[in-house]
Amino acid sequence: MYSTTVYLYQQQQQVLIPDTSGAYFQRRWQPVYAKKLKVNRGVDNVILFEFINQDQKPVNISGSTINFKLISQDGNDQLISKDLVHLSSAYGRAKVTLTEEELDTIDAQAASWSLERSSGDLNEAVFTDAYSSGRGQVDIVDSVYPDYVSSTIVEIPYPQNPTSAASGDRNYTSQAFRAQNDLTTFQLDFDMFTGNVKVQSSETQLGPWSDVGSQKVYAAQTNRDYINVNGTYNWLRMQINQYGLSASAVAEVSGGAVTSVTLNGGGSEWYGLGAPRVKINGLGTGATATATVSANAVSTITLTSSGQGYIEVPTVTVDRGEITQILCR
Repeated sequence: MYSTTVYLYQQQQQVLIPDTSGAYFQRRWQPVYAKKLKVNRGVDNVILFEFINQDQKPVNISGSTINFKLISQDGNDQLISKDLVHLSSAYGRAKVTLTEEELDTIDAQAASWSLERSSGDLNEAVFTDAYSSGRGQVDIVDSVYPDYVSSTIVEIPYPQNPTSAASGDRNYTSQAFRAQNDLTTFQLDFDMFTGNVKVQSSETQLGPWSDVGSQKVYAAQTNRDYINVNGTYNWLRMQINQYGLSASAVAEVSGGAVTSVTLNGGGSEWYGLGAPRVKINGLGTGATATATVSANAVSTITLTSSGQGYIEVPTVTVDRGEITQILCR
């Protein structure tokens, strides 16, 4: 079994506020090293600060406003500016929280940070490294926030509903595309879709193709769904199978409303779950109907809403619905 140790801790930074009280100091500020900050995009980052003087004793920061600035390395752009929250003023402890939303607008980069203390009429820099510098180094990284990958449109297999009778499966495949990651996500949008969907992979664009994962079965699906493919493949494509042939119906209109939808032919091979979709298309709006299946044929069409504004007889389509869009990344 492979195991690894991980650490859960908060970053704590010691910084020097020069003490101008005139007191005598036994030693001077001379740290062994200056620690670089690291900020992770995609999560909230809480950074703790401990303010000390030249004797490395806590400095009381009561009454002080201390502002944290995140700055581009060239100093031309201020990326974030916000005041620290005091945790224990008497012991010089405070924190700043860089939120996920604030970091979403900033690219991963090597940058700088600084602290400015305001107390009364006095504004002063806070020393952040061994060379009495008011600017420290920080890496803004994507370690828990992957680079953005835009979604691409996958060609929807066509036709999804064959118009000539044929026994057995009728499979239609999408345009193949080259996979880019070890995890590929397909987003599918449906309109009363009934059918089977699966992903296939191949070493070349010409095949041979093999199934990746299990086939997904949908019945009158209207909600968006996702299919995740784990693993790296040269080419991926979507295969869709739907049943149902040659059912048809006609509508009648009176006074701008659909008064009836009559089944012309029930077709054949209407297997599987889910009722067929009935679409009423024409110069009008709101007319709807439902279909039922018996003995693998469409047996009845029931008008559920007459709609309005139909100035001519609309067309009626009976099918297994459709996938309206496929995106992947």
